[in-house]
Amino acid sequence: MLMVVFIALLFTSSSCKKKKEREKWKLPTDVSFKMDINRTVTSGGNLAFTGGTIILGSFTFDGKRSQADDVFFVNNYSGLSINFDPNSPVAALDFDIPQGTYSKISVSFQTYGNAGDDHIVVTGTYKNSVTDSIYPLRFEFEAMEFYTVISKDASGSSEIILDESVASTATITLDPVFWFQTISTSALDNATLVNVNGVPTILITDAKNEDIFDLVIDRVDDATEVVFD
Repeated sequence: MLMVVFIALLFTSSSCKKKKEREKWKLPTDVSFKMDINRTVTSGGNLAFTGGTIILGSFTFDGKRSQADDVFFVNNYSGLSINFDPNSPVAALDFDIPQGTYSKISVSFQTYGNAGDDHIVVTGTYKNSVTDSIYPLRFEFEAMEFYTVISKDASGSSEIILDESVASTATITLDPVFWFQTISTSALDNATLVNVNGVPTILITDAKNEDIFDLVIDRVDDATEVVFD
């Protein structure tokens, strides 16, 4: 009889332990996302990217956990306008996500807009290598674009630990430095200047400075990063 009671207690204890373990991995942690651009000065110090905006139509989180079920969710937006900012998390991209050790976190997002809308705008400055004149630079991209990025932590590892007691921030970084990597100094020096709000500007769209635009858009969906701090 005592043996039966002991076995029953052992089974109950084990069941309670497993239940607590399952409940533990349901506890959420606060994860916020920022969106920014690579601001490294390029083209011999003449080209600098300083800001811009992106309009989102959807955001997807797909995480693989070793201790518990995987985590997947999609948020849709009817045009979420986000300023590129290295310091401010996006309020609409703040989520409660179950804690755990994630072997892989994939983040996907799609731009949003109607014909004629600027889905992505990147602004900066360019110093003409011949005249030393500095002009504003503005790149406008109107087509819908879909991005899928495997996240990493600050050390470069794809294994990411989310702890319910510690809020996490991830930065999504688009890379106009990479986009413009194939654009020669000569092409930028000789780009057509367009009057934008009364200021001569290197405006790059599908209708202005098309030769530069065509080269840039071939790379606009590459080199994006998502890094968890």
